[in-house]
Amino acid sequence: MGWLIVWGTPITLLGETPDDIAAAQRELVRIGIDRPAAQATGAPQNWSDRDLASFPTATFADLEQVRHHRDVVILDVRRADEHEATRIKGAHNIPIHELPGRVAEVPAGEVWVHCASGYRASIAASLIDTAGRTPVAIDDSFDNAEKVGLHLVGDDA
Repeated sequence: MGWLIVWGTPITLLGETPDDIAAAQRELVRIGIDRPAAQATGAPQNWSDRDLASFPTATFADLEQVRHHRDVVILDVRRADEHEATRIKGAHNIPIHELPGRVAEVPAGEVWVHCASGYRASIAASLIDTAGRTPVAIDDSFDNAEKVGLHLVGDDA
């Protein structure tokens, strides 16, 4: 969170239970955000009068298969040092904390987003979806990329 918002931006915490809100608030205090502007509990469909959005998730094995059938953009949202050490050949790197200001730099097409484990990829896919693009979030360990046949390059490859 601290990487993705302008400091001082009001934050609304959303969680299914009051315990979820309390846990999130404890985590925010650790980075210096002491009080959320608001909070809400319940199911996600209760928080908006619009339809909920979603995007597909996949694995590195899915990426290996789909890229033989159509062109896709591979976006690596790990830190630059992680990307330089080992990356999928042809992947574009925009670290997650830079993506809000650089989403226009993501090449056109269906964007398959990955990180090291899937957490940052899901956040990035949400940002790309909000920008009107077509994301697929890879919810998988980067350790599996080479195991399924994706060509890795870099210092550690």
